[in-house]
Amino acid sequence: MPLQPQPYLPSDKTHHWMRVTCLLALLSATFPGWAQAPTPLHTFFQQHYDSTIVYHHGSSWNNSPNYLILAKHRGGVDAFTYTSPYRDGLGHYYPGQLTGHFSQEDARFRATPPDTNRYLVPRAGDPAVLRRTWQQLHPAQFWAVVGDGNVPNAPAACTVEDGEQYVFYFIDKRAIRAVSFYAPAEQEACVGHNANRAQALAVSRALRALIPNAR
Repeated sequence: MPLQPQPYLPSDKTHHWMRVTCLLALLSATFPGWAQAPTPLHTFFQQHYDSTIVYHHGSSWNNSPNYLILAKHRGGVDAFTYTSPYRDGLGHYYPGQLTGHFSQEDARFRATPPDTNRYLVPRAGDPAVLRRTWQQLHPAQFWAVVGDGNVPNAPAACTVEDGEQYVFYFIDKRAIRAVSFYAPAEQEACVGHNANRAQALAVSRALRALIPNAR
């Protein structure tokens, strides 16, 4: 009788691999890599869609790709997510070697260049709602937004440690443009109103409302 396949969980023999992948995860968190540069995934949207907004939400402790994507082609608009399935479980203890297994799989995700792979997930939605959301984002205006970079010029009293990092990619047939904002909500409250920052916050809220189960 053929042996039945057993569910995979890491054994003692995987400890060396887990140490290596955990090191890769730490390096990925320290050097954002895929979160900050155009990738095969960005290029795909440039080639196959008229225009696309990619919103990445990360932080200093985990800046691996965490994308909400809205892409327009002809008369339709599609929504996608691209993120690690294990992102929400990091830092939590699980019995039965699951903690190491999830860390290993998340490290595998971080080491994979974003592309049209299994991590790109279509998010169903009412076509009319998707089109209306796209129009409400005023993409023609949003394309001209100027970011404040990784270290905004702010008074010492408004310094934020380990703040959220927002990166927006604006993609059309001509170019792939990226702008970033550091701790935009805190900066807006402390430093004062900034039109670019306020628009970035409005777009992030709209995309999160459109895909509410994504972080």
